[in-house]
Amino acid sequence: MISVRGLRKRFEDKEVLKGIDIDIFDNETIVILGPSGQGKTVMIKSMIRLMEPDAGEIYFDDENIREYNKRELEDFRKKIAYVFQNSALFDFLDVRENLALFLRMHKKMHEEKIEHKIVEALSFVGLNRDVLDKYPEELSGGMKKRVAIARAMIKEPKYIFYDEPTTGLDKKNAELVSNLIKVLKQKISSTSIIVTHDIELMENVSDRVALLKDGKVFFVGKKEEISDETFEYLYSIGDTYEI
Repeated sequence: MISVRGLRKRFEDKEVLKGIDIDIFDNETIVILGPSGQGKTVMIKSMIRLMEPDAGEIYFDDENIREYNKRELEDFRKKIAYVFQNSALFDFLDVRENLALFLRMHKKMHEEKIEHKIVEALSFVGLNRDVLDKYPEELSGGMKKRVAIARAMIKEPKYIFYDEPTTGLDKKNAELVSNLIKVLKQKISSTSIIVTHDIELMENVSDRVALLKDGKVFFVGKKEEISDETFEYLYSIGDTYEI
């Protein structure tokens, strides 16, 4: 379980997070929904200290990770995966090496076992061996996203964070990624935390939804509990949203 209390983050004169309080339960998929520029990515990066928050407490399984030293934080991050909006594959590594990196660094495995896990993960996301020797620049946006999800799967994490996983994808690839998120949760029993402005993605994958606006979470609950008036308030700053 994740418990966040009073999370704050400021950049110069702009306070982006204004005291976030939220609980995230084990094995659920929670979607943090809101327009662009409301602090969604800052929120999840602060939750795992990819950005250092200015204030607040962050508990993973009853341990306050804000008290972790550098070594403890490195150990903690071995049990989480983060799928970045731009996929964040290493440009100087081919697909095989991108997927093998965590296993080589942190697991004692023979190369045959590593290769098996890589091929298995690629198969899970609908890719085959012919992409193993390709570099990220040779992949489409949808393929990059799928490789990034395969890389997350290989870690077998307890928690997976997704940052705008369908942004920049066409409808077909967005639906594919949406389905992968659901199936991956079932396969490895992870807790999934997704930030997005994509209403359709939220409808497809969420167990619960947190609505974020002006640096604050103002609603947490089931998607069926969100009224039209609440959506109108959420997007009242002029952003459009997908249906």
